[in-house]
Amino acid sequence: MKIIVVDDSETMRMMMAKLLRQAGYTKLDLVEAASAKEALAAIAKGDIDLVLSDVNMPEIDGIELVKVIREKFKSLPVVMITTESSPKMQQKMIDAGAHKVLTKPFSAKQLKDVLNQFFGK
Repeated sequence: MKIIVVDDSETMRMMMAKLLRQAGYTKLDLVEAASAKEALAAIAKGDIDLVLSDVNMPEIDGIELVKVIREKFKSLPVVMITTESSPKMQQKMIDAGAHKVLTKPFSAKQLKDVLNQFFGK
């Protein structure tokens, strides 16, 4: 299984890696991207199983990223990770094509519950 974590914060990418391990995803092939452009380049290689993306990023934000993913990689699961907790903003992410939204802060169990919906563990 290969997951890409997209976040402009190296600290957040490290924290996501730690949460994934705590959630039991220890044999995971984890790819990190510091921008939407890096993420799209990695996704284009064709072996990513799921995208975990921040929303607030410079240049191309997470909402625009998910729109591009929907256009080019139709069925690739995308989970948005955000501090935006308003129902209106979360609906905007879903409308853009995100499958799920996780609001920061969240636990390893919450992350596992979401990923289990895609990977059935």
